[in-house]
Amino acid sequence: MLPDISNRITNIIKAIEKTISPAIDAENRMAQEQAALAIGHLQMLEQQWNYAYVFEKGSFENMLALANQLYDVAGGGQAITNAKNALLIIIKGLPEVLPLTPVELNEHTKALGQLVDDLIHASYDDAFPDAKHKIMDAVLNYSSKQSSRERVWFSANNLDPDGSDLVSMHEMLFTPVYKYSA
Repeated sequence: MLPDISNRITNIIKAIEKTISPAIDAENRMAQEQAALAIGHLQMLEQQWNYAYVFEKGSFENMLALANQLYDVAGGGQAITNAKNALLIIIKGLPEVLPLTPVELNEHTKALGQLVDDLIHASYDDAFPDAKHKIMDAVLNYSSKQSSRERVWFSANNLDPDGSDLVSMHEMLFTPVYKYSA
Protein backbone atom coordinates (compact mmCIF):
# COMPACT_ATOMS: atom_id res chain seq x y z
CA MET A 1 0.00 0.00 0.00
CA LEU A 2 1.34 3.42 -0.93
CA PRO A 3 1.71 6.07 1.77
CA ASP A 4 -0.78 8.92 1.58
CA ILE A 5 0.26 12.54 1.09
CA SER A 6 0.04 13.44 4.80
CA ASN A 7 2.26 10.49 5.69
CA ARG A 8 4.80 11.45 3.04
CA ILE A 9 4.94 15.09 4.21
CA THR A 10 5.24 13.99 7.85
CA ASN A 11 8.14 11.69 6.93
CA ILE A 12 9.94 14.50 5.07
CA ILE A 13 9.54 16.76 8.12
CA LYS A 14 10.87 14.01 10.36
CA ALA A 15 13.87 13.46 8.06
CA ILE A 16 14.75 17.15 8.14
CA GLU A 17 14.26 17.43 11.91
CA LYS A 18 15.99 14.18 12.94
CA THR A 19 18.72 13.71 10.31
CA ILE A 20 19.35 16.75 8.13
CA SER A 21 19.10 19.60 10.68
CA PRO A 22 21.40 17.95 13.24
CA ALA A 23 23.98 17.41 10.49
CA ILE A 24 24.09 21.13 9.67
CA ASP A 25 27.14 22.90 11.06
CA ALA A 26 26.13 24.94 14.11
CA GLU A 27 27.98 27.94 12.65
CA ASN A 28 25.93 27.81 9.44
CA ARG A 29 23.00 29.92 10.61
CA MET A 30 21.66 30.37 7.08
CA ALA A 31 21.40 26.61 6.51
CA GLN A 32 19.76 26.14 9.92
CA GLU A 33 17.29 28.89 9.12
CA GLN A 34 16.49 27.39 5.73
CA ALA A 35 15.92 23.94 7.26
CA ALA A 36 13.51 25.47 9.79
CA LEU A 37 11.77 27.37 6.99
CA ALA A 38 11.41 24.16 4.97
CA ILE A 39 9.90 22.41 7.98
CA GLY A 40 7.46 25.27 8.53
CA HIS A 41 6.33 25.22 4.89
CA LEU A 42 5.93 21.46 4.94
CA GLN A 43 3.84 21.66 8.12
CA MET A 44 1.63 24.28 6.49
CA LEU A 45 1.34 22.20 3.30
CA GLU A 46 0.34 19.19 5.39
CA GLN A 47 -2.56 21.21 6.79
CA GLN A 48 -3.54 22.69 3.40
CA TRP A 49 -3.13 19.96 0.80
CA ASN A 50 -6.48 18.28 1.38
CA TYR A 51 -8.27 21.63 1.06
CA ALA A 52 -6.33 22.98 -1.93
CA TYR A 53 -9.06 22.32 -4.49
CA VAL A 54 -11.79 23.90 -2.35
CA PHE A 55 -9.59 26.93 -1.63
CA GLU A 56 -8.70 27.43 -5.31
CA LYS A 57 -12.33 26.93 -6.34
CA GLY A 58 -13.40 29.63 -3.89
CA SER A 59 -10.69 31.97 -5.15
CA PHE A 60 -11.80 31.36 -8.73
CA GLU A 61 -15.47 31.92 -7.89
CA ASN A 62 -14.63 35.14 -6.06
CA MET A 63 -12.53 36.44 -8.98
CA LEU A 64 -15.26 35.50 -11.48
CA ALA A 65 -17.89 37.32 -9.40
CA LEU A 66 -15.66 40.40 -9.31
CA ALA A 67 -15.01 40.18 -13.06
CA ASN A 68 -18.73 39.98 -13.80
CA GLN A 69 -19.52 42.88 -11.50
CA LEU A 70 -16.77 45.05 -12.99
CA TYR A 71 -18.01 44.21 -16.47
CA ASP A 72 -21.48 45.37 -15.44
CA VAL A 73 -20.48 48.63 -13.73
CA ALA A 74 -17.51 49.83 -15.78
CA GLY A 75 -18.34 52.54 -18.24
CA GLY A 76 -16.12 54.98 -20.05
CA GLY A 77 -14.10 55.51 -23.17
CA GLN A 78 -12.26 53.24 -25.57
CA ALA A 79 -9.78 51.87 -23.04
CA ILE A 80 -12.64 50.72 -20.79
CA THR A 81 -14.48 49.25 -23.76
CA ASN A 82 -11.36 47.34 -24.84
CA ALA A 83 -10.76 46.05 -21.32
CA LYS A 84 -14.41 44.98 -20.99
CA ASN A 85 -14.29 43.20 -24.36
CA ALA A 86 -11.16 41.28 -23.35
CA LEU A 87 -12.78 40.36 -20.05
CA LEU A 88 -15.95 39.17 -21.78
CA ILE A 89 -13.94 36.96 -24.15
CA ILE A 90 -12.25 35.14 -21.29
CA ILE A 91 -15.48 34.87 -19.27
CA LYS A 92 -17.31 33.35 -22.25
CA GLY A 93 -14.35 31.04 -22.85
CA LEU A 94 -14.40 29.55 -19.37
CA PRO A 95 -15.34 25.88 -19.25
CA GLU A 96 -18.84 24.99 -18.15
CA VAL A 97 -17.37 22.28 -15.95
CA LEU A 98 -14.54 23.52 -13.77
CA PRO A 99 -11.15 21.85 -14.02
CA LEU A 100 -10.49 19.09 -11.55
CA THR A 101 -7.12 20.21 -10.23
CA PRO A 102 -6.14 23.13 -8.01
CA VAL A 103 -3.42 24.14 -10.48
CA GLU A 104 -5.85 24.37 -13.39
CA LEU A 105 -8.31 26.40 -11.30
CA ASN A 106 -5.50 28.71 -10.23
CA GLU A 107 -4.53 29.25 -13.89
CA HIS A 108 -8.08 30.36 -14.70
CA THR A 109 -8.09 32.64 -11.65
CA LYS A 110 -4.80 34.25 -12.68
CA ALA A 111 -5.96 34.77 -16.28
CA LEU A 112 -9.19 36.38 -15.09
CA GLY A 113 -7.28 38.41 -12.53
CA GLN A 114 -4.94 39.82 -15.16
CA LEU A 115 -7.87 41.11 -17.21
CA VAL A 116 -9.56 42.45 -14.08
CA ASP A 117 -6.32 44.34 -13.36
CA ASP A 118 -6.30 45.66 -16.91
CA LEU A 119 -9.85 46.96 -16.50
CA ILE A 120 -9.00 48.57 -13.17
CA HIS A 121 -5.95 50.28 -14.69
CA ALA A 122 -8.02 51.48 -17.64
CA SER A 123 -10.52 52.96 -15.21
CA TYR A 124 -7.97 55.38 -13.74
CA ASP A 125 -8.02 57.59 -16.82
CA ASP A 126 -10.93 56.36 -18.87
CA ALA A 127 -13.89 55.52 -16.62
CA PHE A 128 -16.87 57.73 -16.01
CA PRO A 129 -16.76 59.22 -12.47
CA ASP A 130 -19.70 57.18 -11.17
CA ALA A 131 -18.18 54.02 -12.67
CA LYS A 132 -14.88 54.71 -10.88
CA HIS A 133 -16.67 54.72 -7.55
CA LYS A 134 -18.52 51.50 -8.33
CA ILE A 135 -15.29 49.84 -9.48
CA MET A 136 -13.47 50.94 -6.33
CA ASP A 137 -16.30 49.68 -4.10
CA ALA A 138 -16.35 46.32 -5.88
CA VAL A 139 -12.58 45.89 -5.64
CA LEU A 140 -12.52 46.82 -1.94
CA ASN A 141 -15.37 44.42 -1.18
CA TYR A 142 -13.64 41.62 -3.09
CA SER A 143 -10.30 42.38 -1.43
CA SER A 144 -11.83 42.22 2.02
CA LYS A 145 -13.33 38.78 1.39
CA GLN A 146 -10.31 37.34 -0.39
CA SER A 147 -7.73 38.70 2.05
CA SER A 148 -9.71 37.15 4.93
CA ARG A 149 -9.59 33.82 3.12
CA GLU A 150 -5.85 34.14 2.50
CA ARG A 151 -5.12 35.09 6.11
CA VAL A 152 -6.80 31.88 7.27
CA TRP A 153 -5.10 29.86 4.51
CA PHE A 154 -1.67 30.96 5.77
CA SER A 155 -2.52 31.13 9.48
CA ALA A 156 -0.30 28.15 10.26
CA ASN A 157 2.75 30.39 9.86
CA ASN A 158 1.65 32.24 13.03
CA LEU A 159 2.70 35.59 11.59
CA ASP A 160 -0.73 37.24 11.53
CA PRO A 161 -0.81 39.84 14.33
CA ASP A 162 -4.52 39.14 14.79
CA GLY A 163 -4.27 35.39 14.24
CA SER A 164 -6.28 34.59 17.34
CA ASP A 165 -9.26 36.30 15.69
CA LEU A 166 -9.21 34.03 12.63
CA VAL A 167 -11.78 31.33 11.99
CA SER A 168 -10.84 27.72 11.32
CA MET A 169 -9.82 26.52 7.86
CA HIS A 170 -13.05 24.53 7.59
CA GLU A 171 -15.22 27.53 8.51
CA MET A 172 -13.43 29.78 6.03
CA LEU A 173 -13.80 27.29 3.21
CA PHE A 174 -17.40 26.25 3.82
CA THR A 175 -19.10 29.40 5.14
CA PRO A 176 -20.80 31.71 2.62
CA VAL A 177 -19.57 34.87 4.36
CA TYR A 178 -16.14 34.32 2.75
CA LYS A 179 -17.63 34.21 -0.74
CA TYR A 180 -17.60 37.39 -2.74
CA SER A 181 -20.87 38.07 -4.46
CA ALA A 182 -21.64 41.03 -6.63
